[in-house]
Amino acid sequence: MEQHSLVIILVAVAVGSYLQAFTGFALGIVVLAIAVLTHAASIATIATTITIVALPGIAIVLARHWRYIDRASFFQNLIGLVPGTLLGLWLLGKMAEEHTALLQLLLGGLIVAGGIALFFKPRSHPSRSSPVSFVMMGVLGGLLGGMFSVPGPPMIYHYYRQPVSIQVIRTSLLALSGAMALIRLIMQGLQGELNAEAMSLGTLSIPVAMLASWLYVRFPPQLSDLSMRRGAFALFVAMGGFILLTAMLPNALAVP
Repeated sequence: MEQHSLVIILVAVAVGSYLQAFTGFALGIVVLAIAVLTHAASIATIATTITIVALPGIAIVLARHWRYIDRASFFQNLIGLVPGTLLGLWLLGKMAEEHTALLQLLLGGLIVAGGIALFFKPRSHPSRSSPVSFVMMGVLGGLLGGMFSVPGPPMIYHYYRQPVSIQVIRTSLLALSGAMALIRLIMQGLQGELNAEAMSLGTLSIPVAMLASWLYVRFPPQLSDLSMRRGAFALFVAMGGFILLTAMLPNALAVP
């Protein structure tokens, strides 16, 4: 990887990790968007890098808060997450070679949906959703996780509508993200798809992500929750919208 591309990715990891500390899911969205818009690396390489970067942080948090995991919904989601992740990885392999524009359309739509999910706070249901609904959200989350290493808005939105505490929601989503990341890495390892570039990029990105997360905790932004949400929403929609345009009008928006 060229030096300027490496710098772009590391900066993207820093920005994404800082926003992740606030939103809980921004890392993958920010890094993927910046990588695609700057042509710094392929979607497949960046998705693997995100998986490697995310795992240490997830492990650290779960080591302290694993008791808050909602075990019933976790295993229900996991039933759908496993086949969904495998299908997502298979689709990524096919589309990365033959349908790059369609892959970017899906990614752009996912980023815009993530911004919308962040902007609107869903109201919780009076009772828990059915086990089948958790399985289906697991399939959708696994599909997006396998393709982009971003479980995506479906699982986030569904969990935030459950009548449980925020601590339980965040910890359960984190555990599912960790499960998806492990499944993804194991399958890529078995298939010989963990290339040296993605592994080295992920290793270099881990200390950057940890530093950015520490900076958020040590020096939180002097903005209200609403202002931060609106800012992140505008950022996600702008990046996702531009990716959609580059997929639909590649010649018109190509950088000379």
